[in-house]
Amino acid sequence: MPPDGLAAMNGMFISRWFNRKVESRLSPRRKAIAVALFALLASVPPATAQASQKNVLILSGGRGRVSINSMESSLRSHFAGSVNFSIVDLDNPRFEQKSYRDNLAAALRGGYFSEKLDLVVAVMTTSLQFAVQYRDKVFPGVPIVFMSNISPLPQKIWSGVTGVESTSGVRETIDLALRLHPDTQAVAIVSKASGPDSDWFHEEHSELLRHQDKVREIDLLGPASPELLQRVAQLPPHTVVLFQLYPEDASQPAFGALDVLAAVTERFPTYSILPHITVGHGGVGGASYDPAIDPVLAGELAARVLSGEQVDHVPVVYNSKAVVSVDSRQLLRWNISESALPPGTRVLFREPTLWEQGRKYFLTAIAVILIQAFLIAALFWQRVHRRRAEIQLRKSEEKFSKAFRQGPLGITVATMGEDRYLEVNETFEFQTGFKRNEVIGRTPIEIGLWIDPDQRTAFMKQLLANGGIRDLEVPLRRKDGQIRMTLKSAERIEVNGEPCVLSVIADITDRKQAEEAMSSFSRRLIEAQEAERTRIARELHDDINQRLAMVAVGLKMLKQDFSHSEPKTIRHIDATCEQVSGLEKDIQALSHRLHSSKLEYLGLEAAIAGFCRELSERQNIKINLHSDGVPEDLSNDVSLCLFRVLQEALHNAVKYSGTDSFEVSLIGASHELQLRVHDSGAGFDPKTVKDGHGLGLTSMRERLRLVDGELSIDSMPQQGTTIVARVPLAHDTTPAGTAA
Repeated sequence: MPPDGLAAMNGMFISRWFNRKVESRLSPRRKAIAVALFALLASVPPATAQASQKNVLILSGGRGRVSINSMESSLRSHFAGSVNFSIVDLDNPRFEQKSYRDNLAAALRGGYFSEKLDLVVAVMTTSLQFAVQYRDKVFPGVPIVFMSNISPLPQKIWSGVTGVESTSGVRETIDLALRLHPDTQAVAIVSKASGPDSDWFHEEHSELLRHQDKVREIDLLGPASPELLQRVAQLPPHTVVLFQLYPEDASQPAFGALDVLAAVTERFPTYSILPHITVGHGGVGGASYDPAIDPVLAGELAARVLSGEQVDHVPVVYNSKAVVSVDSRQLLRWNISESALPPGTRVLFREPTLWEQGRKYFLTAIAVILIQAFLIAALFWQRVHRRRAEIQLRKSEEKFSKAFRQGPLGITVATMGEDRYLEVNETFEFQTGFKRNEVIGRTPIEIGLWIDPDQRTAFMKQLLANGGIRDLEVPLRRKDGQIRMTLKSAERIEVNGEPCVLSVIADITDRKQAEEAMSSFSRRLIEAQEAERTRIARELHDDINQRLAMVAVGLKMLKQDFSHSEPKTIRHIDATCEQVSGLEKDIQALSHRLHSSKLEYLGLEAAIAGFCRELSERQNIKINLHSDGVPEDLSNDVSLCLFRVLQEALHNAVKYSGTDSFEVSLIGASHELQLRVHDSGAGFDPKTVKDGHGLGLTSMRERLRLVDGELSIDSMPQQGTTIVARVPLAHDTTPAGTAA
């Protein structure tokens, strides 16, 4: 059945029950009141019959529907289950009569006897008092959560009851009124003094007793009516009004509380503990608890109870901070300075200042001004920066011009396309013998500067491809016909948007001649060294070794002259023979190291193999030799160079590596011959060699340089050493195994 049908049946049931119970005891006037109550109860949706749904009954004091809605939202946000709310409004002129409350309790009991209530929420003090008084009769055992209560609670709270206790703000409101109006002589209380207003009225009366020596109390009690206005008009001067009439939530009467409020505020400064009613309608201000916090706290407490927490274990929450609010317009009207307000006062309806009225325009104007100022500053900065840059550029140009003119190297600037000179410096004139006016606008070919036109063509192609060339050796012809060796570098640049070439020329003729002289000297020195090695080797082999052989023969013959009766002498002779034989072998090995006859008669490959075998036997080490593609017609210079490099490399490896295993490879290719010596020993830092140590490596490099070879060393401490010697082969050299 839809909810509307359930509500109608619920209303019909309550009406029939109430008629049977009270018809015989109520007068016609009371019957009318009861029928109105039933109509109200019938309009309330009944609790749902679903087992998972929680039923909450809200007893309202007749005010604060906004607070009730806020409480419901807070409860739903903290409780995951489904909740059904029923609201009963207790506000009635006859509510203070016990018979009315008894009949109301009976009606509620009949209306909800078939429904299981999970929680009762009492809004305002009268609802809390009613719920506590009739709980055993109407909803026994159902927990109660109260809110919007400003009456003092008993020292020991009722069992099964918790809620939010709020401050009334009465003391703060009266203190505010007397503070802002120090000449006050009377305080008039405008209130119904019934229902929920009675508690407020009594508290205001008690509070004014503290000030009875300064002000007197005037009570204007009763509902809003023209008669109340007449009494307001009779109030004496220097009176402050405490307005306590609350507009009805339901249908508005022809003459309501707001009409009385408008008349009161026209004549007297008006305050209230309900500032949300008076402030904005002529009232100066007031103090009250924050109505937005109260229902939120109550919703949280209700959610805890519905979630299964024992209500007696849920402590009462106190919303004890009173918030003072005033109307800025009324402060101006009654000549009250804001400096007289207590700290923390909320000033509402303040007339916006000139800044506040045009804030967005002011901010826009300020932003525009700041942007303009920034742009102007940026323009000034740019101008200053440009002037500085121009000065720096001028200085740089002057420095460049000076460096260009007086530089120690020849410098030229030429066009990229035709290679015509645009500018040359003094050093270029000195290097070439041409004057500046003789070369400007002409090409190097026209003045006959390049000896080899093909080299110039390759030079320009490389420049176009790479954008620059570094340290290219170029022979140039001077004006007087003298040939000078130069080292030329070039870079592509732009001059006035046109692609050009900046060239730098260093005359290295003297250096090349010195290098050639040094090379010639080194060659003669090495040749002399090899000749001396050969002579000494032959002396050792042909003379010294032969003499030792004769000594050995003489010792053997001497041994035969002694009889066997002298064994000691024979042993001495045998030992001496062995020493002579060992010395003979050492001299022969030394002769081979000084000059290898195998290298001279059998070639490089056989000489290297023999040397590795002899060194292995003599030093008790292992040398793995691999050779392939070694040409048979190697020149004596190349063969001797690589053989000496191998000797030096292996001797160093055996001496310093700390290992007994080595690898040697000799590999020939169509364009070069490569010798590689590797060990996995201690290694070393090649930088120490470059710093002046290692004469053996220096000798190897010098020997290789004489045959246009090169030496590379790859070594690190504790990671072994690899020495590679490369020697270019002549075009007519034939690798081994290739047909002639």
